Amino acid sequence: MNLAEIKAKIIAQLPGAQVEVEDLNGHGDHFSAQVAAPQFNGKSLVEQHQMVYAALGEAMRTGIHALALETKPL
Repeated sequence: MNLAEIKAKIIAQLPGAQVEVEDLNGHGDHFSAQVAAPQFNGKSLVEQHQMVYAALGEAMRTGIHALALETKPL
């Protein structure tokens, strides 16, 4: 999984989101992501994170070992 694929998956699920993704260790399995999305309005932090995890789907079980996630409404 690469940075562009992660960003594309999140934006596909959360249109209009502002997404920044960083590879934390250079091995393509530990990432950080900052996501601001209008869909987060009125959602708890847990719900916001669940929305991002849902967007990444199977990649969260197979290609991404760790994801440091920061979310906020846009």
